[in-house]
Amino acid sequence: MTTFAQWEFTVDREATVAAYARAEIGGSASCNCNGCRNFAVARNSVYPPAFLLFLESLGIDFQKDGEAYHNACLSPGRHDYGGWFHFVGTLEKTGDFPPVAMSENFEAWLVSKGAPSLESFHGLPLVEVAFHATAVPWVLDEPEAM
Repeated sequence: MTTFAQWEFTVDREATVAAYARAEIGGSASCNCNGCRNFAVARNSVYPPAFLLFLESLGIDFQKDGEAYHNACLSPGRHDYGGWFHFVGTLEKTGDFPPVAMSENFEAWLVSKGAPSLESFHGLPLVEVAFHATAVPWVLDEPEAM
């Protein structure tokens, strides 16, 4: 059994890697709104190293989120986003556990699959890795999303 904070889960890393290999792009890269386009360009500066290591351990391609969504402009150039990824596995122990702070402006948590997944994951047992980022830079050369 693998753990992430208080969550306990199983992971099929090989099946997860294979599903991501079948997906051409992730959710934010498939959307044309300025919030998603900004996230797709800024993502390399958003995820903390500890989160990237966690995703890698699960077989998740960090370039292919299930979805990323813009919540708000917190101040000029600083934005609040949420999103999620999926991996093949089962969530064996869950509850109303607090999110895990991966950096000052980034937290993550696990839930049973509830949000839409990439098509390459359809029909597989999934666990969702959700995240919340509060310091995403605005990098597009166009007006900021509000």
